[in-house]
Amino acid sequence: MASIQSTVIEMLHHVFPQHANPAGTLYGGWMMNWIVTAGNLAASRLTRKPLLLASIEDLFFIQPVRIGDVVTVKAMVEYVGKTSLEVEAVVFCKPLNGEEKLCTRARMSFVSSDVHGKPVPIEQRIEPADEKEMKIYRYAKEIREGRLVRIAQRKQKVRDTNLEDVGRLSLRVYRLVFPEDAIYGNLMYGGKLLLILDEIMAIMAMKFAKGAIVTASLDALDFYHPIYVGNILILASSLNYTGRSSTEIGVKVLAEDPVNNTVQHTCTAFSTCVKVDDHGKPRLLTPFTPMTDVEKKRWADAAQRKQHRMQRLKELQMGA
Repeated sequence: MASIQSTVIEMLHHVFPQHANPAGTLYGGWMMNWIVTAGNLAASRLTRKPLLLASIEDLFFIQPVRIGDVVTVKAMVEYVGKTSLEVEAVVFCKPLNGEEKLCTRARMSFVSSDVHGKPVPIEQRIEPADEKEMKIYRYAKEIREGRLVRIAQRKQKVRDTNLEDVGRLSLRVYRLVFPEDAIYGNLMYGGKLLLILDEIMAIMAMKFAKGAIVTASLDALDFYHPIYVGNILILASSLNYTGRSSTEIGVKVLAEDPVNNTVQHTCTAFSTCVKVDDHGKPRLLTPFTPMTDVEKKRWADAAQRKQHRMQRLKELQMGA
């Protein structure tokens, strides 16, 4: 059996101008894509089967990454279930003439599948090599059990295709899924979807902020149904909440099969974006007051998520 350490891989990325956002720092979508890619590689080396991104836990960007920096993504498999794996990625950034710093930590779940997206059993197992690895193994199992509770209503969520129109601060985008968006057969790659999601969220945030923004965090995200090449993505975004310099943007993603005339709810994402000046410092936002019933409900829900988010960020900064 493989130990946790034996699954470790490292990927290095040089940050080029095409990876930067209008604020001049690494576009959050690229970071998400690199994290998923590293996690996918670590897991697929073990299973030797196609994998689908099933979930990604709360993700915080705690250091700005600039053009010319070197980003190191270190990923390892920490737990293996019947058809899914738990993977952690730790990301560091290093300027050419500076010290390496922690950028973020990410936990992901991948499902072993056939080329049609149907789960298949994983034969390989993880055997912790020592007490340190056993602690990691148990914690990953605990994270997994918590996620299973969170996605217990997955079948009902797949059918939740209602799109509320919030009026003043909403945006709806349609996108066709091309073969270039897939990696296994005709299944859309999770990292590519996160890249697209971050762009949609940034557009929504910039329309409100009237200035440059950066992605500060992504809340835990679960995928309820695979997306296939030929599907039409419907990405309905809204501004849910604003603080002094930050906003919460939500995006509900539906996948429409125009051939079979079906629509599936694939995921809903919540991201925090911060308005910044030319030096990357937070800037004040124009105050926003929710007016409609939908806006008020989304504001209240977002306020609760903000409390959870602040607690998770505190745990991360303390090394949890």
